[in-house]
Amino acid sequence: MSSKKIFAVAMIGIPQHERHVLVNIFKLSSHRTQTYTLASADEPRAILMVDADDPQAMTEWQRLRSSRTTNSTFSHQEGTHSSIPSVMVTKNKLSNISPYYIRRPFVATRVLSALDQVVIKEVNCSADRVIGEKPNTALITKKSLTLPAEEKKSVQALVVDDSKAVRKQIELELRLFNIHVDMAETGEQAFELLNQKIYDMVFLDVIMPGVDGYQVCKTIKRDKEKKQTPVIMLTGKSSPFDRVRGALAGCDTYLVKPVKQASFQKVVKKYLRQ
Repeated sequence: MSSKKIFAVAMIGIPQHERHVLVNIFKLSSHRTQTYTLASADEPRAILMVDADDPQAMTEWQRLRSSRTTNSTFSHQEGTHSSIPSVMVTKNKLSNISPYYIRRPFVATRVLSALDQVVIKEVNCSADRVIGEKPNTALITKKSLTLPAEEKKSVQALVVDDSKAVRKQIELELRLFNIHVDMAETGEQAFELLNQKIYDMVFLDVIMPGVDGYQVCKTIKRDKEKKQTPVIMLTGKSSPFDRVRGALAGCDTYLVKPVKQASFQKVVKKYLRQ
């Protein structure tokens, strides 16, 4: 197994609210061979992220690129700042100033794929190998920074929660495992999706308006075709009575929110192995 490699990412002109999103995405990479962190002021930088939609940031980037001094704010890396590969962040049409870019709004898989491309091509880091894979097929092209076609939608998951924020958080976590995600806000919407396909796993909130999670879980487990589908119930309730209700409904795993990332990933990996 290859050892973990950590790459520090410096930023020019990225707004604070987007930096916060990127830091959270970097945290999602902690279980991967290639891990990303926000660079501190006194450490070498492996990658630069530049706000290509901000003229002032682009001016600063150009100035740093042309600088040959070693006392630049970003010159802790061996050589000059211009030697650090740059990833452009933009929501507009791309230019040819850099072969690497990330489109706004940020999506975890898109961000991590772009950074992976940089370290594979520019920072002398080998891609994680897959048995039977042809050489270089792990590299991601400039025109497509999404997952390779053969990896898309290999596993199907349904996320049911009346909180948009929670649905999005779970989606980001699952997409890191190359899992395709469908989402429902209510139990009724969940039934509609469950009637259309069989999922590999279902993440189910307990408290929802209308049909609650216990009822959805019971319906899944009574269906001959779907009863083997793992149901992971997520709830803010942690009393023994609630856990008993979950068990009686047939749920396979009962998680109490907020769920730590490591615990969530452990559950996902368990059912992926199955």
